[in-house]
Amino acid sequence: MSLTRWVQTPEQPHSLTSSVPPLPALEATYLTDPDALSEVLPPPLTAPDEPRVHCRITDIDLTFGEHRHKELVAYFAVDAKLDGEPGEYPLVIPIDLEPAVAISRERYGEPKKLADIALTRNDDGGVRGTVTRQGVTFIEMTGRVTGALPVPSPYAARQFWFKFLPAAEGTGFDGDPLLIRFEQVRRAESAERVEGDLILRDLPGCPVVDLPVRGGLTMTWVRRSSENTPKVVGPVDAAAFARYAPIRYQ
Repeated sequence: MSLTRWVQTPEQPHSLTSSVPPLPALEATYLTDPDALSEVLPPPLTAPDEPRVHCRITDIDLTFGEHRHKELVAYFAVDAKLDGEPGEYPLVIPIDLEPAVAISRERYGEPKKLADIALTRNDDGGVRGTVTRQGVTFIEMTGRVTGALPVPSPYAARQFWFKFLPAAEGTGFDGDPLLIRFEQVRRAESAERVEGDLILRDLPGCPVVDLPVRGGLTMTWVRRSSENTPKVVGPVDAAAFARYAPIRYQ
């Protein structure tokens, strides 16, 4: 037994990454400028068939015995392809739980950043979600639930993450960055149509406005679970990836 808490026996990681119970979320998707979307994709990712952006805020409020786990997490991602297979590439995953930031970045390569996040639904169906960082509410979704939507059958989805370690002695990386493929099975319990607006505001460290709404905006309130499996695809070209790393630390 250690004399201090600075030395601990490694344990098998347990997190919401592997399995997520049914959780409520406000989601928006829209079409953006195809050239802008193509520019944000690190190789070997390639442009999708349609320049679609995904934006959502999820309320995680769970009880394990006497312990309550509460966090709000947002998600801003674009569609992408890897070897012709479709998926989503998240540009930023804001979260309001500080311990989740470092481990998510270091273990999986998730682009998490601390933010103040709010998600509300009123008795009359009014919904609002906001993501604020450095005093700027750079994502704001508002609207009203207008009716039920068909609940989709369980379906496969995936995300692409990049795991890397900045070089200690200067620019570049200590080791080649790794591409992570995050396979999911998403299971919706309910889905509702939302009539509303998505407002994106400028924040240099989270430049969501660089992917403007160009049409096709849809909003939904969903309650959904997922089963998740992260897999290492392999190393990527460090020189080609270098342009995509600085924004992670702004």
